[in-house]
Amino acid sequence: MIQSVIVTEEAYKQMFQYVIEYANPNRPYRQWREVIGWLIGTIEGEIATVLRAIPMTSGNSIFVEMTDYTIIPKIAEEAEKINAVIVGWFHSHPSFGFFLSGIDIRTQRYQQSLFENALALVCDPTKISALEPGIHGYQVYMEHGHGSEYRELDIMVHEEEPYPNVLEQLLLDAGIDRSYSDVIAYEDLAALYALEGISPPQMTVAQATDLLPEEREALPQIEVSYDIGSPLTHGKEGYIQVKISNIGQGIAYLVDMAIPPSYEFKMISMYPRRIIDQLNYDSTILETFKIKPIRDYEIILPSIIVHYRTLKQRKYQVIVPATKVKVT
Repeated sequence: MIQSVIVTEEAYKQMFQYVIEYANPNRPYRQWREVIGWLIGTIEGEIATVLRAIPMTSGNSIFVEMTDYTIIPKIAEEAEKINAVIVGWFHSHPSFGFFLSGIDIRTQRYQQSLFENALALVCDPTKISALEPGIHGYQVYMEHGHGSEYRELDIMVHEEEPYPNVLEQLLLDAGIDRSYSDVIAYEDLAALYALEGISPPQMTVAQATDLLPEEREALPQIEVSYDIGSPLTHGKEGYIQVKISNIGQGIAYLVDMAIPPSYEFKMISMYPRRIIDQLNYDSTILETFKIKPIRDYEIILPSIIVHYRTLKQRKYQVIVPATKVKVT
């Protein structure tokens, strides 16, 4: 089982060259596209090394899927030329962050059925910072009973230059002299997320260096509940919301939640998992999901486990109990 992923400088730049071709500051935000490709490298014990990234295709602004597996023999031939093998695939989530959607999970599960050690890398250039390379790695659980459908892998990028400098140079090489912050406005996110029924992220970010000593020591306290605004109708698409509030005195980081699959309804939203980078005290956010009830009279919304961290990286969780909802 893979635990760590090493990404070489060459593979790192290859991935982001392809990502920024379809999602960059010179292109209107609503025209950004996700991309997908293959990874070749080596496996040694629990460590995978990605040597090269091979572009495949692009999708739309919030969706891309691996569909052509007939090319695997050609990818394997390319890998053999450098004494490597296929180690997995990559795709981008420009401005959406790091997670695996339901379709991503199915794709990765199929990949791991073909190559036991296959990994999935998710790229988001808008999240690159001095400490964040903009790439996260995942593998799915092939058996049930783990409480989550996938796990995150440790990532190490062999790149001597600071990540923002690498991104800036890649943009300049592509003839782009603007930064991502120049084009990603809250209103743009709201308009795009509305297509999926996704709540825009909270944009106010408190830097740790700006916090008072008592704020750094204070603990967050997360309360979560289902919030059903409009009535749900059997066989028709509707919306449910998850209300997440921080009623503590500290700041909660990486608030992570996902609605598990259910036989009671079909999940229409492509992203059943949501991650809030930061939730300040006395703050509330509503995450919106589109579903289609399969059963009539009433359905049961599944129990949710919400994870979050403190400034000192202590981990906490809160459980939302399963909830019955009437269906017309």
